[in-house]
Formats: sequence, structure tokens, C-alpha cells
Amino acid sequence: MPSQPPVPGGERPSRRGSPLLAMLGMLPSVSLPLTGLLLFALVGAALAPVALTIANGRLVDVVSGAAHGQASALRQVTVLAILIALGFLLQQLLVPVAQQSADVLGRRLTRQLRDRVMAASLTPTGIGHLEDTDTLDLVTGAQGVGTAGFTPRDALIATANIGVARLQAVACAALIAVFHWWLALALLAGFAVLTSGAVADYRRGQQALMGTPARLRRPSYVRDFARDPDAAKEIRVFGLRDWLDLRFHQEWRVSMAGLWQTRRDGRLLMPALTAGVMAVQLGGFTVLGLAASSGDLSAGRFTAYAGALLGLSAVMGVSPDNVKIDQGAAAIPLVRALERALPPVPAPVRAASVSTAPVPTAPAADRPFDSSPPAIRFEAVDFRYAGRSEPVFCGFDLDIPAGRSLAVVGVNGAGKSTLVKLLSGMYRPQAGRILIDGVPLAEADTAGWQRRIGAVFQDFVHYELSAADNVGLGAVEHLDDMEGMRTCADQAGASELIDRLDHGWQNMLSARFPGGRDLSGGEWQRLALARALFAVRHGARLLILDEPASALDVRAEAELNDRFLSLTEGVTSVLISHRFSTTRRADRIVVLEHGTVLESGSHDDLVAADGAYARMFRIQADRFDGPRTGGEARA
Repeated sequence: MPSQPPVPGGERPSRRGSPLLAMLGMLPSVSLPLTGLLLFALVGAALAPVALTIANGRLVDVVSGAAHGQASALRQVTVLAILIALGFLLQQLLVPVAQQSADVLGRRLTRQLRDRVMAASLTPTGIGHLEDTDTLDLVTGAQGVGTAGFTPRDALIATANIGVARLQAVACAALIAVFHWWLALALLAGFAVLTSGAVADYRRGQQALMGTPARLRRPSYVRDFARDPDAAKEIRVFGLRDWLDLRFHQEWRVSMAGLWQTRRDGRLLMPALTAGVMAVQLGGFTVLGLAASSGDLSAGRFTAYAGALLGLSAVMGVSPDNVKIDQGAAAIPLVRALERALPPVPAPVRAASVSTAPVPTAPAADRPFDSSPPAIRFEAVDFRYAGRSEPVFCGFDLDIPAGRSLAVVGVNGAGKSTLVKLLSGMYRPQAGRILIDGVPLAEADTAGWQRRIGAVFQDFVHYELSAADNVGLGAVEHLDDMEGMRTCADQAGASELIDRLDHGWQNMLSARFPGGRDLSGGEWQRLALARALFAVRHGARLLILDEPASALDVRAEAELNDRFLSLTEGVTSVLISHRFSTTRRADRIVVLEHGTVLESGSHDDLVAADGAYARMFRIQADRFDGPRTGGEARA
């Protein structure tokens, strides 16, 4: 079972409902005045051409009457000409008003949706949702707020265009109904069926393409990998160019197979629909022609009805706007589903063994942590990752006294990094409790607890920002504390590298920016340590260091070891490292094996016990102190 179910109760978010209706339903909340202006402009832009068609027909009859000597014809022609000119100007005005209103509304809607996606993605205190495939599919669909480059703004502008066309079609049909209601109904129904068939065929293709996000992620990964600067070296050294090219095309063919099959199945549909449109249109003109030739229609009425028929046929069918609507609005239901899938605070999971513990009546927000170093206890903790059968921890117990340093060692896969993720609230155990100063973490303010942590994770982030931001993000509300940043950078051994940058603290740390510069792995690690220390400077009281020296050179590692006691002073600290020169300085060391504490004690005690820790220590020490070859250590 997932450690953090995407939806309470295990329900998956529904994706039903029309994306177009969902988009339109959001418009009043974006801007009610703009929505009203858009509606007015759409109706006016749709009715203006029909009114012009009627006026043109009337003008033909008036001109014909003038030819037969009607005295009032000249005045009527003048009035009609003025009305036609005004109608034309009104039409030319309303169309851009509708498009501009849709553009502004669409931009605001797109911005609002992107803000909601960002908020939903950042809301969970844990990271379990990032490993749930259904939630990842929602993120894939929602994060771009539209597919194929189309946004809700594009969809709304396209909706305005098609909305004008559809309203105009209804108005044209109403005009034809004055001549023969059954002809109007037949024409409108025929065109509607043909148009809906074409749209349905297009949507089947899109569903075949977009219905399997997991498949689309595979060719996308290969494509992006080929363009990744970090992967460029291995691609060239290992000669992966041809393999990547072949793999991309293989994955692309697999992901596109459904679309290609759908297109083959519907290859005769569009010719049939085109023939149907032509037949319906020809039938309408035939009826009009017969009526005019028999004298049942005047020249003006024939002109008006023929214009209505042409207007009706011109606005039916599938246009690129249909594509923009479907793809631009497709993300809106996914954004809503993503918000449902990522609740702000997941429901606490309590083990049966501790179910009798009293449940606090105060809400989580009323249970803040104090400013002293915390005492931490893992109590009968069970945990396994979603989709895996083997647990990482089973009945795991561990005490970390307040203000003391604990080093955790063990072979890969022993559970060291998982311990850190549980401790920092990224995951919740399936059973047992994690107590912070006696308060179960599952019942406390998880976000507040995380703000009390300064951490260097094994996979720490390289922020493509300034050096100041890279350090200051440890306490983002104190980005103006440059003195504190300098102090922490000095403690982490990062001051010298920052001083060497052309623009010092304001230098961008990415070669993708003008004047920017990338750093080595060890330099990035020093900045990560400075960031964690900056968090400690501004209130964090748990310091987590997961392999803090993995990328450091020998001199930098020695400096870190010399400063370890001062760095961990006044905080509770957890250190994970394969470097025993670092772990030996901790107050206490535990050896993890298969998710259990195999040994516990100080460095000297564990070496004297001659157990697993002592064996690992001797193996590492032999790299430097073992047999020599050619006068050099085997290090």
C-alpha cells in the first residue's frame, strides 16, 4: 500500500466531465465583467453577419423595385446602404473585442491554473505522491496546463471563434426556417451530425495518443536524455548515440501504435463526411433554386436564404480551433483531480499496536515544537515503499537524545536514507510511531516540523540561482541576512569559492545564464552544507547530513571533520556517511543491517567489540594504511 494514498480512502480521482464546460465554468471567477463582455461580443459578432445577409436581400428587392419605377426606392436604398455599412463596421469591431476579451481572460485563467498546479504539487508534506503512477499521470497532464503547446488561453480564443461560428449557424438556420422549417432543420441536423462525426474521429485519435501518459513518458525520457548536458559525456564516451536514436524510435513507435491504428480504422470517414457535406449543401441550393424559378421567392429573398445557406455550410466542420479547444482545455479536469489527489495533510496512519494511545483533541496547528533541540524516538516502526513486497523497517526502534549527534552506518540498502526520509516527514510509517519530544509526528504539524530541520540530502538540489540564493534558501524568510550567509559559508568551507566568482554572491550558478558558472560536485556540496547551516542559524534544531562529504576532496573532508563538533553544537544531529573519519566524531554510532540496529555505541566501543562496524572500519582504514606498492598507499 502507498505510504501516502493519493486520495483518502484509496479512491482515484475522476477524470470525467467536459474540459470545455469546466473551462467556461471557471470564467466568472476569473473576471465577471470580462466574461460578460466576451458573451456580449460573441452574440453580436454572430448575429451581425446574418443581419447583413437579410439587409442585402432586402437591398436587392428594393433595387429591383426601383427598376420598376417605385418612387420610395431611392430613399430605402440609402437607408439600407447606411445600415449595411454600420452593420459591417459593428461586425469588424465586435470580432476583435471578442478575441481580445478571450485573450485576456485566457491569460488570467492559464496563470490561475498554473498557480494551482504549483500549489497542489508543493502542498503535501511528504513525497510519496511522486512515486505513485496514477498521481504522476495527473502531474504529467496538468503540469503543462495544456498539451502540444496549447494552453487554456489558446482554448478560450478558439472557443470564441467557434462560438461565433456556431451561433451564426443557428441564426442562419433560423433565417432559412422562415422559408421552410423542415429545410432548416434538415440542414442544421445534417451539418451537426457530420461535424460531430469529424470531431469524434479526431478525438478518438487524441485519446489513443494521450490516453497512456506512462507510454509517452518513455520516448520523452530518451529524447530529453539525449539533450541533457549532464549525460552528454557518457553518451559520447560509451558511444550511445546510435543506441539512443534506435531506442527513441522504438519507444515512439510503441507509444504511437494506438493512434496509427485509429487513423487506419477511420481513413474512409473524412472522404465520406466531405461528400455528405457537399450533398446536403447541394440539396439546399436545389430547393432554393426550384422555389426561385417557380416564382415563390423574390430575388432578394433568394439572396438572403442563399447567403444563410452559405453561412451555415461555411461554419461547420473541423478546424484547427477544435484541436486547440480539446488540447488546451484538457488539463483543467486534471488540475482539479490533482488537487483532490494531493490533500494538504494526509490522514495519520496508526499501528494496531499503538491504537490505544490517546488522540489529542487539539488540531495539529496547535501543537508547535519548541526551540530546543528535539529528542527523537522511533517506536516499533514498520515501513515499506509502495509497490515493493519487502519492508525496509519492521518493528524498528531507535532513540536519539536531545542535543546529541548520531551517526548511522551500514551497507547500501540497509535503510539509512529511508530513516532520514521518515524522520523528516517525507514518508509515514505503515505501523509504529515517530515521537518528537514525546509528540507523535503523525499527530503534529508536519510542515512546522520540517521547518525545524536543516538538511544536506544525498541528492541535494543544485539551484540554478545566485550563490546568495543557494545559501539563503535554507531560511528563505531571511534572504536579507548576508552576514549570516557569509558566516555559514565560512563554516562550510564555501567562502573561498564564492569569493572567486566574478560577481561574488550574486553570481548565477549555471552556465546557461550570461556570466553564470557551474560548480564541481564538491563545491556544490559545500553550498548545500552552508544552506543547512543557515537553516540552523535561523531556528532549525535538527541537522541531517546524508553523505555530506561524498564529493569532497581529502583536504575539504578533513576540514569538515575538524569542524564537526562545532557544526553540531546546540542541535540534535543525524549523520549518514560511509566515511568513518567523519562518523567517528559522533556521540553515538548505530550500524543498520536489513532495517534493524545491529550495533550501537561510540567509535571506540564498536571497534573494541570487533563486530560489523570494526570490520568495515578496518577495510576502509586498510585503503590508506595497508600494504604499499611502489611507495604509494592504495588510496
